Amino acid sequence: MSDKQWYTTLNAPMTNPQKRALLKKLQDPTVLSSLRRPEILMDFLTDCVSSTPPNLSLAVPALQGLYTLIITRNLDYPLFYPRLYSLLDNNLLHSKHRSRLLRHLDGFLAPTNHIPAATIASFVKRLSRLSLFAPPAAIIAIVPFIYNLLKAHPTCTFMLHRQPYPPYTKTTRNLGTDPYNPAEIDPQQSGAIDSSLWELHTLQDHYNPTVSSICRIISEQFTKQQYNLEDFLDHGYGTLLGSELGKDGRREPVVEWRIPGRVFGREGVEGDGDVLLDLWEFY
Repeated sequence: MSDKQWYTTLNAPMTNPQKRALLKKLQDPTVLSSLRRPEILMDFLTDCVSSTPPNLSLAVPALQGLYTLIITRNLDYPLFYPRLYSLLDNNLLHSKHRSRLLRHLDGFLAPTNHIPAATIASFVKRLSRLSLFAPPAAIIAIVPFIYNLLKAHPTCTFMLHRQPYPPYTKTTRNLGTDPYNPAEIDPQQSGAIDSSLWELHTLQDHYNPTVSSICRIISEQFTKQQYNLEDFLDHGYGTLLGSELGKDGRREPVVEWRIPGRVFGREGVEGDGDVLLDLWEFY
């Protein structure tokens, strides 16, 4: 097809299935290379990414097309990372597009793109926060992905060493506030750079022993260069169940919960002054 034919096709009324079919065709690198002015695709791709509410079946393939135009044609699209950031929501982690978007993210957030540390920190923090409500299969993919991001962007690793609740009080009366603003649409302004990854620390007590084990990698030395994401992205309930059933049944089962040393109150925490309140405070 010539540029004129593509322009006519892109400006014609289309249903969502027709848009998906067109986006699938645009994934072929030979299509972009055959166009003299591939920038004519930009309006169509940005419309697919900016649909309200977000349509992942359109936005995910459109992002790859936009990214290709940006790096090959030097097109200026300042909203690329805010649009990408807005797609990371609870629906994503429960959808079939989760693995595909994480594969794209691996390239979009590569250190060769020279992305500001504040933006990288926002993506790390958003994925960490979403993992609190994600199914086990999604968490198993997110944690190695975050590990690779921190390994590739060492300026963000200090998020691991901060205490979970600024201003770092240990009382139950004043836990402080997390400087991260999840409602901020601009990843550069979310405040994640001043936050911590307390969410991943919380997941170390997850009910699923596989999840709790893999989340402990953030508390160990980062001696591994990186994880191969393909080993984690396509997991589901079926594969997790199969791996559990394939384990040696003669070994002692993993206990997911840490056994407390006392019944009332929390270990290692001084009372807040109210004896009755401290006495009846459970885990």
